[in-house]
Amino acid sequence: MQVLLIRPPRREAGDMGLSVPPLGLAYIAASLIKEGHTVEILDAYAQRWSWSQFEQHMSSVQCDVIGFSAMTPTMDVVQRALPMVRQSARWIILGGPHPTAVREQVFVQMPLLDAAVVGEGEDIAVNLLSWFEGKARFPDGVLHREHSFREASPPDVRALAFPARHLLPQSSYRYLFATRRGFATMITSRGCPFRCSFCDKSVGGSRWRARTAVDVVNELEMLEQQGIGFVNFYDDNFTLHPRRVEDICNEILKRGLKIEWKCEGRVDSVDVELLTLMKRAGCRVIAYGVESGNSAALEFLRKDINIEQTQSAFVATHKAGIRTLAYMILGVPGETEQDVRNSIWFADKKLRASYAQFSSLNAMPGTPIYGHPATKSVKNPVDSDRHRATVTDLSELQLKRLLKEAWVRFYLNPKRLGRLGLDVWRSGSFDEGARLALAMGKWSVYG
Repeated sequence: MQVLLIRPPRREAGDMGLSVPPLGLAYIAASLIKEGHTVEILDAYAQRWSWSQFEQHMSSVQCDVIGFSAMTPTMDVVQRALPMVRQSARWIILGGPHPTAVREQVFVQMPLLDAAVVGEGEDIAVNLLSWFEGKARFPDGVLHREHSFREASPPDVRALAFPARHLLPQSSYRYLFATRRGFATMITSRGCPFRCSFCDKSVGGSRWRARTAVDVVNELEMLEQQGIGFVNFYDDNFTLHPRRVEDICNEILKRGLKIEWKCEGRVDSVDVELLTLMKRAGCRVIAYGVESGNSAALEFLRKDINIEQTQSAFVATHKAGIRTLAYMILGVPGETEQDVRNSIWFADKKLRASYAQFSSLNAMPGTPIYGHPATKSVKNPVDSDRHRATVTDLSELQLKRLLKEAWVRFYLNPKRLGRLGLDVWRSGSFDEGARLALAMGKWSVYG
């Protein structure tokens, strides 16, 4: 079958979101190609197509199946694209966190859809196309108006084909914190055994499933041969099993790879010895879910970490020569303005994080706090969606002011501004850096 997988254009021309590869679509494409289907990927977002350009292009496209992926904050963009592509394909399907979280409600939100995939889609997509062709029974893991839904088993992460990156406009991708040019993303494990109240695990689930170190480094070596200099690991918890991290690092060193990388880690799963090895193997940035400098907020968020563990992890990471990114959530229910300012101070002065990202607490479908009273909407400058169902006891005005205060206080610092400027040069993210600076400037002045 002829298949076109689409990431729609940006909501607005000035959208400041970074252009990173749609890894999920590339994985689906690889699975379909393996089964003999002809697949293309259209990344209108990374190529900065206008909506009129996208609509004009789609008017001349004909294929059997069109596929989208959506998170809840970007659902409206897919909704906008659907009427423009309806005439181009017999079947339109949607996968990703949004349909996985809302299930049958997706057909109310998007009546032009023919089917939706729940969970990890590599095997499900193959089976769905076989059903379209009349070669198989209705598959598990698919939402359809005329068929009952049955849960599907997750795929074997060790058996998946590498993402079909040859279908992507690779030169269009940038990442501001990359330390070398030539950017790609990877995922080495799926699932998360932790219980954070704000996290949607409806796609990957709670059972952690990991690829072998050899398989991971095989993909890294292939990327380096293709001119990639920096990889962002998208695992929820790359450092969950330190022994596996050691195996990956030792395999990188054994092969003499020069590729550099960033990962996401937990503060309770690292020490100086592991971090030093990671630095030798190319790790340059680790992002930690710090979330708050207040113990009561950490309990509400069900982080199962404490302030002391966070401080120790940051000290160890900096000692190993690795930069840190602190994810912070401001205005957690129960927090006062002073509590929020304590968290800002904690990330800035106590942890001395290299970078920080400040957000509000959002009640997304699929998260444990979904359904919690969230009548407010407070966003940070890097949110591309228009509405955020925000859970907080503070007023919208208070939390907006505190978010602005956090970003301005943290980044209006000569050392951090100089580091960001160097990052822009090293990563080649000149356009992205300029858009981010402009958006931050407008937001800090006008809100």
